[in-house]
Amino acid sequence: MAPTYRPGDRVLVVRRWRPLRPGDVVLARDPRDPGRWLLKRCTQCGGQRVELRGDNPDASTDSRTFGAVPRRSVRWLVVGPRPPATTVG
Repeated sequence: MAPTYRPGDRVLVVRRWRPLRPGDVVLARDPRDPGRWLLKRCTQCGGQRVELRGDNPDASTDSRTFGAVPRRSVRWLVVGPRPPATTVG
């Protein structure tokens, strides 16, 4: 499957205000490097752990590599592509 977002794409994110659902695209802390963020899709959201997958399994490092992540590491929900800048004039 082709990735939904590509490197350099801008996205609009909001602080997570509701429970996670399978299919949500999120920003989560990388469990291997807490200073890095990952853009992934939630596939399983049970208990205190969340399984994250990339849309392109052949080129993605995700929960298949590092396991499920703590729910608290998922801080942001992606709500869509960033709206285009408006111009005045």
